[in-house]
Amino acid sequence: MHGQLPFPEATAITEVLITGEKGGSQAKLLLQATAIAGIYDFFVTTFHVWKEYLNFQFVPVIRTLADKSRMVFSFDAIGFIMGLGYVMGLRSSLVFCAGSVLTSFVLVPMIWFIGSHTDISLYPAMMPISKMTAVEIYRNYVRFIGVGAIATAGIIGILKSLRVVAGSFGIALHAFRHGEAPHTERTDRDIPVVSLLLGVVIGAISVAIFFGRLQVSWTVLVLGLILTLLFSFFFTSVAANAIATTANNPASGMTMLTIIISAVVLLRFGLSGDTGMFFVMAIAGMVCTALCVSGQFITDLKAGYWLGSTPAAQEKVKFIGVIAAAITAGLTIILLAHVYQFGEAAPGDTRQILAAPQASIMKALVVGFMNKQPVAYILFGIGAMVTLVVEMLGKSSMVFALGMYLPLGLTSPVLAGGIMSHLINKRSEKIGGEQGGMIRERGVIIASGLMAGGALGGVLGASLRLFPWYREDLIQTPFYLNDPASQSVSILLFVSLCCYVWFYSVKKGKV
Repeated sequence: MHGQLPFPEATAITEVLITGEKGGSQAKLLLQATAIAGIYDFFVTTFHVWKEYLNFQFVPVIRTLADKSRMVFSFDAIGFIMGLGYVMGLRSSLVFCAGSVLTSFVLVPMIWFIGSHTDISLYPAMMPISKMTAVEIYRNYVRFIGVGAIATAGIIGILKSLRVVAGSFGIALHAFRHGEAPHTERTDRDIPVVSLLLGVVIGAISVAIFFGRLQVSWTVLVLGLILTLLFSFFFTSVAANAIATTANNPASGMTMLTIIISAVVLLRFGLSGDTGMFFVMAIAGMVCTALCVSGQFITDLKAGYWLGSTPAAQEKVKFIGVIAAAITAGLTIILLAHVYQFGEAAPGDTRQILAAPQASIMKALVVGFMNKQPVAYILFGIGAMVTLVVEMLGKSSMVFALGMYLPLGLTSPVLAGGIMSHLINKRSEKIGGEQGGMIRERGVIIASGLMAGGALGGVLGASLRLFPWYREDLIQTPFYLNDPASQSVSILLFVSLCCYVWFYSVKKGKV
């Protein structure tokens, strides 16, 4: 897909590596942008310094729209997301944000208009629409529409890529029969197909042994194994496509779809109750892991392609990375489970609650299915039809569907980055020549620095939350709780960040 997809994360990683290798003023610019974004994102996401999420509801008109119509605008004012939007470009970021505009300003207000006059709860929600906020309407109804949209976009993507998949199988079959081609270039050399097939077989046997310990019938065991392999195989291409386009992995949406289909299929074979819930969640957990690994590995391979590395070497190291990640993630979850409660408060448990919205909605899905409650198929169907409409219009349905699934607060700063990219590229085209090329290069370097610094600042902030002495109000400015002042400061700082990107991109001089 070289030249067809933007690969935002791979672009940022490659720029960081190349710029670090070159050194000079390029490296200084990269380090400067990384430091600015790191400090900026660290303070805004970790302490009460200024507001991260803007809703502008201190403005009377916007507040009235939110109260009367549930039309809520939100904006996550951090540097990482703006850098991501810059690398994506204006076209992709527009389509991305358009999905969130549809959900926030069309679907949520429409559901509110229909249900605001009744006190009867409408499945799948457990409370009346008239008592819901915009966020609750989104979580209880619109998110399922987003899942249907992503699922359909994924299926369309799979159908479009069948030729690529078939070609890959042809290459693999030839290598399996005759061995690797003797004159294969180093940059095209992968792990031997026999080794990959052996790994799949060993993995499948391990999954079957695990399923067998759940005391289910042979039919259910075989079905569970087939579902796990099929979902992992096809959904990984969806995750890779999404990461290559927007750097956002729809892992939770695809995992929800896995839960829905697995539950529907296994219910037909008599699996239900607690065993059914655990069995379905086991399938979903394995598929989710495959999605997350493949989605990020496509970034590694793309960066390696640009840098001229050997794919086989990257693939071997990835096995070590997966093992290390599994141990680290497992220990982290155990640590969090000792300190916090997930989702809901247990009777008599005084530990702090982590909302875990994704896990909570997955729990609601699997409990509903395994207890044979009705399913809101109409919501998934609406999402599917929206995707088909977008596809008929010739736009990227996956990017639009991801925008439907993700909140407007995330996609709106992506659009801001896309607009900055458009303006700076227009300036570079106007100037032309070597100076114009340097403007484009500096813009990408700064955007890559924003992504790298934002990621570092976010990780550092998250690590502080593991310490018992940490509190968000450990550092709190006097104006933080005053929404007009705090959000105004945040707006000014974000605009200043945009001005920094513009000024240092178009600045004359050697790069």
